Amino acid sequence: MIQEKDLPKAYKDAMQKLLGEDYKAYIKSLDEKPYVGIRTNLLKLDSDRLKELLDRDFKSVPWVKEGFYFEEERGVLTTPSIKYNKKINSISKNPYYFAGLYYIQEPSAMTPASIAKIKPGDKVLDLCAAPGGKSTQIASYLQGEGLLVTNDFSASRVKALQKNVEVSGIDNVLITNEDPKHLSEVYSEYFDKIIVDAPCSGEGMFRRDSAVFKAYLGRGPESFTGIQVGILNEAAKMLKSGGTLVYSTCTYSSIEDEGSLISFLENHNDFDIDRITPEFGFEESKQLPGTVRLFPHKLKGEGHFVARLKKQDGKKYIELKENGTVKNKKKQKPPKLPKELLDFLKKINRKWDYERIFINKDYAYYLPKDALIDKSLHYIRTGLLLGEIKKNRFEPFQALAMNIKSDEWENPLDLSATDERVVKYLKGETIEADDEYSGIRLVCVDGFSLGFVKQNKRSCKNKYYQGWRWV
Repeated sequence: MIQEKDLPKAYKDAMQKLLGEDYKAYIKSLDEKPYVGIRTNLLKLDSDRLKELLDRDFKSVPWVKEGFYFEEERGVLTTPSIKYNKKINSISKNPYYFAGLYYIQEPSAMTPASIAKIKPGDKVLDLCAAPGGKSTQIASYLQGEGLLVTNDFSASRVKALQKNVEVSGIDNVLITNEDPKHLSEVYSEYFDKIIVDAPCSGEGMFRRDSAVFKAYLGRGPESFTGIQVGILNEAAKMLKSGGTLVYSTCTYSSIEDEGSLISFLENHNDFDIDRITPEFGFEESKQLPGTVRLFPHKLKGEGHFVARLKKQDGKKYIELKENGTVKNKKKQKPPKLPKELLDFLKKINRKWDYERIFINKDYAYYLPKDALIDKSLHYIRTGLLLGEIKKNRFEPFQALAMNIKSDEWENPLDLSATDERVVKYLKGETIEADDEYSGIRLVCVDGFSLGFVKQNKRSCKNKYYQGWRWV
């Protein structure tokens, strides 16, 4: 825990000026444990079903209808029906977590996506996305319609982003590892909604992460303002007229929050503040009314600043559509798809648009509908990675398994969460089926997909992705 004596004098002076008589309450909150939250993956189920599966009546996060707290256990997920393995009670050691039914997320961090007014069919950019909390939340609001472009500049952090996107079963997505300047050259006035959860000094995360505090001591708020304004400038180029831009940080610093926004607005008179109602314990900024801060002594969550901006209708934009094909490549007839791939896709009870299947170096992707894909950008994923085409067979990948609903597979191996084979499967071990079968089979837990096996009679060779296995 952070003590007042550990805080730099400049920081204490700034917080006293910002909080006034609330300063002591804020300092006291730093000695309290941070709250743990989970958010329902609405692509797979609703919150009532999740609470039923986890056998808990969670307390809701007031500002996010699908968000919930762990107050009593502070991180321990008690599932009375699962008794054979005590480790399964951990939030991240539960079969339903591996099935992508919920995302572990700090409650305040759920705010930016929740106030962005995202609806199915929107084109949305999450510009500073890793590790993926906002992106998975955005995707759940899109409900498989429209497009999510999720980006992070860090090559190491984008790996976590990719994993969380794939665990969640998202298919209408492009994952990029790019500088915002490069993205804006391709996606000019392309997006309906953009979220910029900007790099910041992290003042709001002191009690949650001691590493953030140590980094702060060596690099204060002044280091980030130029970065933040630069990112906002590129985001402005990519937003359609009439679109919404959400700017957020996990810091209290006025120069990073109001200061960066004011600097941006002074040079972008086509943007206005779209007021956020100060409810649920949100505190309206006195310096920039309509924007809000979240303080840990005012609500059950960490520190955050959130602003919502509207781009005025000034000119008509040209919407670029490539119909799921790759830009900078000569138009040609879609390649003839390998029989092995087509035969496998027939096992899934779904209407496939075969023109959206793109093959690159024997890897098959299902491209998002009407997505602009430009070969000048570094894409980590273009849509759903179906698998690899090998000699005389098709090898389906983990991302595809997470995207399949159990009722789309003819004979899923559906196990109860209390079945010991579930953990064995997640550990990568061979398991035994109750019936005989020959070929690839989908493994599920209580009706939700986990991954593939290759079954021979009753023996099931494990195909669960090694990098995700239970350890």
